[in-house]
Amino acid sequence: MQRKCHRCDRLYTPTDHNTWCPDCMAGKPIVPRKTAKQVAKENRERMEQAYKYARYCVQCGKRFYTNKANKMICGEWECEEKQQKQLLQARRTKERALRGL
Repeated sequence: MQRKCHRCDRLYTPTDHNTWCPDCMAGKPIVPRKTAKQVAKENRERMEQAYKYARYCVQCGKRFYTNKANKMICGEWECEEKQQKQLLQARRTKERALRGL
């Protein structure tokens, strides 16, 4: 059975009742954990390398990444549904205006 080290959070196979792994018992330095800001920065850099364009959604204003030059809406379900409703409403008002003429 493996156990998580209380000092470095790595899994190790215990040989006795100690709660530290053998490396921590030997006094080896531990690698500090990444902060949320560091992880977010790495994710942002990875996304910028993978995609050509970084855009802001016209519905919610959030930043999203895409390879399509004409994409204006992020992939969120709410944004797409809102856009469809607006397009449908605009189409209906246009049809009503044409019928009235």
